[in-house]
Amino acid sequence: MALSHLVAACLLAWLTARGVQKYFSLHDASRLFGACPNAGIVWLHPFRTIATVSAPWFPLKNQTGYYFAKFAFYAKYGSTCISSVTLSGSIPTLWVSDAHAIKTIASLSAIFQKDVEAYEALNIYGPNMVGTEGADWKRHRRVANPAFNEASNAFVWMETVRVMNEWFAEMNAKLTPGASVTIDAVEDLVQLTLLVIASAGFGRRASWQEDATPPPGHTRAFRAAVSTALACLFTRVLTPPWIYALSARVRLPLISPALNETHAAFDALRVHMLDLMSLSRAWVVGGKVADMDAGLLRNLVEANMTETDDAQHKSLTDEEVLSNIFTFLLAGHETSAHSLCFAVGLLALYPDVQQQIFQEASNIWPDGCPTSASASSYKDYMPKLQYTLATFHETMRFFTPVARLCKIVQADAALTGHRFTTEPNGELRDVTPFLVPVKPGSIVILDILALHMNPMYWGSDAADFKPARFIDTETYRWPRDAFFAFSGGARSCIGQRFALTESVCALAMLVRAYEICVPDHLLGKPFEEQKSALLRWKPGVTITPTNCTVRLRRRD
Repeated sequence: MALSHLVAACLLAWLTARGVQKYFSLHDASRLFGACPNAGIVWLHPFRTIATVSAPWFPLKNQTGYYFAKFAFYAKYGSTCISSVTLSGSIPTLWVSDAHAIKTIASLSAIFQKDVEAYEALNIYGPNMVGTEGADWKRHRRVANPAFNEASNAFVWMETVRVMNEWFAEMNAKLTPGASVTIDAVEDLVQLTLLVIASAGFGRRASWQEDATPPPGHTRAFRAAVSTALACLFTRVLTPPWIYALSARVRLPLISPALNETHAAFDALRVHMLDLMSLSRAWVVGGKVADMDAGLLRNLVEANMTETDDAQHKSLTDEEVLSNIFTFLLAGHETSAHSLCFAVGLLALYPDVQQQIFQEASNIWPDGCPTSASASSYKDYMPKLQYTLATFHETMRFFTPVARLCKIVQADAALTGHRFTTEPNGELRDVTPFLVPVKPGSIVILDILALHMNPMYWGSDAADFKPARFIDTETYRWPRDAFFAFSGGARSCIGQRFALTESVCALAMLVRAYEICVPDHLLGKPFEEQKSALLRWKPGVTITPTNCTVRLRRRD
């Protein structure tokens, strides 16, 4: 008994010492941000996969790090910058919804470095532009950047017109005069954007009806391979390698089938991507580079075929090409599709906004949607769809694809935050700047959802859907620094214009051809209930709509 008591006493003393040590480490970390209001402990690292997966349930509504808080978190503390401590590692953690501070962070990339560890989920096939930093990132960016030009945007416009017409043909075949068709916007718009990026980015020109069956040499059709791989992404990331190894030897109930499906999906997608690489190599070897519309794939493959020992040169390994193809497929279709889904849901809820888009589209297409397009039509029509573009921007303000970003501080720096008081009508008063010191080893969370709802930049009506706020006038210029849907600084989204071109064209054509209405089961319901149902979302690799079902009524 004496020995057991001694062991228990030693264990208790060790736990007490560890607890005291942890307390002081948390306490010291909480004081590193000076006079910045402190919101306590963050239980999970706010920029890791486990936090994204658990976000629908944890943290709870009133806890630090709650994913759906928007600006309420900052309004509670009367500050655009809030300090906290991440429990694991006692990491000093600063939450930022301040445009001035975020602009500083984006411009000082050497001090505020990308948290590349968080992007290891996308390094399935090898390193890529999203998951690298420093010289490696610059090398990847130099390869891909020339493909995103005005000629490419014109091709995106033409392919969007083509695919939209194929979609319309399928829907019209189901319609009788005066009837409407109910669609799952997520399903159809994911298909739309995948077809466009596959063609405009990678030279894989398929029709809406194709990909129903796998081509020779493949176990899955291209679209099925992409969608299944994305659906299995979190399984792939969160499963330790030893479980994969064990599952290969012993069948684990429930686990083995999921892992087998994940492995098969990524293998199937790999074979499709290798086919794209082989086709592009053949064009390069055959001297037909000038005839390739898919500039992104061409640049990746040409860099792969360049032999050099210079790490700074525009060269990529086979694994890097595959990984970049995967990343651009993901970023090039899922983000746009989800943003378009939210836009469609909002247009069903706000018929006055929809009517303005219809008038704008009717002005450029008085006889109905175009059945084909040329490069010149992009230059002619895109600038005339100003309100449609504003509507898409306003949609992304509400539902930015990536809700938060993380930067790791490498050196001492100072950021400018703002204190304020909030009036009952939502206006901010007594706004005063203050300095927030940041130390190496701390992390800064760019809270984009909160930035986009900050009344300091968007007014007391920031929670209202008003596309006109994105249209400049003689007396007003919309706050560019407070809009971070495409990130900012050197690491801003390389495909921003690609996404805007595709999305504006698709929205204008859809509204020109159909009236977008709330689904039958929501008719007669209070507006807030309709809004809550149609715009429901969950965190994921990007913010993901979960219930966007609408009715389309053909405009005859």
